[in-house]
Amino acid sequence: MTTAVDPHALPVSSDLAQRLRAHVQFLAGPDLHGRKPGTEGNRKAAAYLADSFREIGLEPVPSLGGYRQQLAGDLGDNLIGMRPASGRTGSAPWILLAAHFDHLGGNYLGADDNASAIGILLETARAMPALAHHHLLFIAFNAEEPPHIRTPLMGSQQFVDHLPPEIDLPSRFQAVIVMDLMGGVHWKPIQDTIFAGGAEQSPGLYRRLKEAAREASGVKREAKPLTPHASRLTVLPLGMHLIEELPLIGHVSFSDYDAFRNIGVPFLFLSAGRTPRYHQPSDLPDTLHYERMAATVGWMQRLLQILDEDTEPYRFERGRVELADDIATLRLLATQAAREDSEIPGTSFLSHSKMRADAQWLERLDPGRVMADDVTRLRRLSLRMQCLLVDFPVCFLL
Repeated sequence: MTTAVDPHALPVSSDLAQRLRAHVQFLAGPDLHGRKPGTEGNRKAAAYLADSFREIGLEPVPSLGGYRQQLAGDLGDNLIGMRPASGRTGSAPWILLAAHFDHLGGNYLGADDNASAIGILLETARAMPALAHHHLLFIAFNAEEPPHIRTPLMGSQQFVDHLPPEIDLPSRFQAVIVMDLMGGVHWKPIQDTIFAGGAEQSPGLYRRLKEAAREASGVKREAKPLTPHASRLTVLPLGMHLIEELPLIGHVSFSDYDAFRNIGVPFLFLSAGRTPRYHQPSDLPDTLHYERMAATVGWMQRLLQILDEDTEPYRFERGRVELADDIATLRLLATQAAREDSEIPGTSFLSHSKMRADAQWLERLDPGRVMADDVTRLRRLSLRMQCLLVDFPVCFLL
């Protein structure tokens, strides 16, 4: 039986990783009491973000008169900063990088969910110069957690419903990148991995994602630098039709990307995945993988530079899938999970037996001859793996 990764044993040696840890320690510290919307802790977090945007040198959106977009229902504010394009006028399209900063409140402090992604957003904004062809927008959304998720009160939904006049129309977004749960670490085979979904619904964006993913793993593109951080990062594509399979819930959206998908905006959703600390009081600052987060900052810079090269709008094709890449990712994961020396910690005998059968099935599955029943089994496998990764007790039933 394998043991879980001990995050306390992971180094935090680079200056960037230490800055990321400082962001998380403040946002997920006990003084903010879990950043629940409408509370003093949430307001303190918003003030920290506004001060950080100012210190980083982001510009306010002129029509907002500052960094804050007030939400309905006394929930607080979204925090919005911009870096205008250097080579074009106000007519340039926008690329948005976003993450939510609220959490559940009380003893639920939310280090991974979602102070981790906010730290990456802040340090990416610090490092990014102006792009030549696109305005950059950095948003810390509020009111993402229950009971606001998938309602009109969700911060990202309120932003979409009240776009600043500088943006005006959803078609002005070239791409939206949403991050959630970016710091957790539990299973060693994915210790240095993040997952990328949603881009498969936009062929141009997906092509650029795969190019950036190859560079992250060390495959060079002529005359272009690799990530400036020394760590290697594995970026695995996985379609939203597989990611949105949730244990005990079923098929459902679960983060801010959904507000943009619903209006046909090309989007990319990034996550390191859930761990047993998800939505638990144990989601604390000393349980995160800060050097992988630092590598993600470097990779994000490169991805934004690559996206800036495309001046034609990306198409959005709702429901489009990339089954060959889905199969390749799940085959890689299932092969590791089916081995006794690298199984997901806590895997029962029955779950391990099912994982071995799925791994053997994936080895035989021809990506060019996938049937409806195969897609159903892929979704069930994704659900089982997510169940095991959060250490639910009934994963063998899935």
